[in-house]
Amino acid sequence: MTSELTESFLSRAPHALVPALRALPDLEDVLAALVREAREAWPELRMDAESFVAHVAQRLPSTRAAHEVFASLRAADVFLAFACVQGEARAHEALDTHVLSQVGTWLPREAPTLVDELRQALRQRLLVPVNGAPPKLASYSGRGPLEQWVRAVALRLHIDQQRAAPRELLERAPVALAERLGADPELAFIRERHQEDFRVALRAALGRLGAQERNLLRLHHVHGMAMDAVSATYQAPRSTVARWIARARERLMELTREELMTRLRLTPGELDSLLRLVRSQLDVSLRQFMAD
Repeated sequence: MTSELTESFLSRAPHALVPALRALPDLEDVLAALVREAREAWPELRMDAESFVAHVAQRLPSTRAAHEVFASLRAADVFLAFACVQGEARAHEALDTHVLSQVGTWLPREAPTLVDELRQALRQRLLVPVNGAPPKLASYSGRGPLEQWVRAVALRLHIDQQRAAPRELLERAPVALAERLGADPELAFIRERHQEDFRVALRAALGRLGAQERNLLRLHHVHGMAMDAVSATYQAPRSTVARWIARARERLMELTREELMTRLRLTPGELDSLLRLVRSQLDVSLRQFMAD
């Protein structure tokens, strides 16, 4: 005879999994351990054990074998998410303290005001239902660390915000980059004479980049995200993301050259020297001008 806890769990599990789950000899013990782990992690939060295991069951991957569905489940994290979705104030406070407080570390080069704005927008995205749909946090299944999952949501939200305001980025970036170029004696006269032309050319080149190209450069060079982290954000293989970033850099250089050629009457040698300087300092310059 199964317990109410087990029946609550089985009633919400994917139908394809139920026979195999019911056949597990230690299912009741496993569920009791999940509840115990969650309670020990968050003793200050109210616990309705049957509702909690039903929440877990609804988010089980139906493609896994029954004995594997609990292997990577993070009971403490999924319980915090569950309590937040239920609207418990202390759970919201815990989310703020333990997870949302980390937004600044995920975007270390962003201004504090932007980080605060993103944190507020992220909190709303995670906790507020939209058009009758459950809040975003309800989709967290506990398959990986909650902080890592929220970080991915935050970075995608940040990308969306950047897409919504590309003009501001394009206005700021070229001026800052031009002003930060090194004072190479060979190019001092050219840069001084054609400074405004260079700014216009770079602004135009950035405007011709696609939104994904700009976002990739921003994530990797401004936020300092490693290839693996960018790969996780875009859910693409690391090698693919590396090619995307390299291609975006080269395309920026090509477009800048095209724009300069249409605006400046430089000799081929002068133009190549200017572009070599830009290329040699591109990593540093991107980190600086896109973070302003």
